[in-house]
Order: sequence, then C-alpha cells, then structure tokens
Amino acid sequence: MNKYGAMLRRQWEIADPRFVESLDDPTAHFSQMGEQVQNEIIELLPGLEGTDPAEETYLQKVGRLNAARLQAEEIVLAEYQPPSDSSDLSQTEDPDNWASQSEQETWIRETFAADPEEMQDRLQQAARQWEWREIMTMSRAESLDE
Repeated sequence: MNKYGAMLRRQWEIADPRFVESLDDPTAHFSQMGEQVQNEIIELLPGLEGTDPAEETYLQKVGRLNAARLQAEEIVLAEYQPPSDSSDLSQTEDPDNWASQSEQETWIRETFAADPEEMQDRLQQAARQWEWREIMTMSRAESLDE
C-alpha cells in the first residue's frame, strides 16, 4: 500500500469506522485507492509544474516543483476524503472562535440540555474530526520531509 492509500485508510478509519469494517478486504480497497490517487496526481502534475523559466535557479525550480506536487496532492486527495458532517455545526457559533472555556461550557450546556444523547454523539464526532485533523497535519509534514 502506498502512502496515499495508508493516509486515506487512517482518515476513513477515524471518520467512518463502520464503512471500513464493512469492506471485505480493507487493505486491497485502500491499496487500489492509493494507486488511483497516485496515478491521478502523476497525470495532473505536468500542467501544474509549468515550464522552466530561463532565469530560474535550482532552488526556485525545486520550490516550484514541490509546490506543484503538493497542489496536485491536495486537488486529488480532496476527491477521496470521507464525507464531512460539519454542515450540522452553525457557522456563526464556531467554538474555535470563542474567547474562553467558560463560553464553550455554557454553549454546550444550553445546546444539549434537552438531549444528552445528541451531546454524546457530537462529542464523539468532534473527537474523530480532531484526530483526523491531526493525521492530516502529520501527513503533510511527512510529505514535506520527503
């Protein structure tokens, strides 16, 4: 399994573990998906790399080619991401923008007072999304190191 297949498998395991469990052979599925992603990236790269300007230095060229690769990865991988449930969250009430923990706790108590089960579901969803963001951050850092 290539790095794209491994990355997507980790993301799907966090975002939708039931889907991964429902697959007959998750390793084969994500291996095939990783190969497909890699082929699409390779196909997209030449158009994003552009041509070599005459005055371009070696380091500028390396930067341009790395930027093109990262852009191609971002474009292609976006098509293979697990579905997001973030449409449930209100855009105006984004907890990340709140000033204090007290504001967050008050909002949680008021919002979920009538339905504790919904609060539990939302907290589990938030935890999965947080883990997914961490994996994406680590994956990007790993790709920059290569």
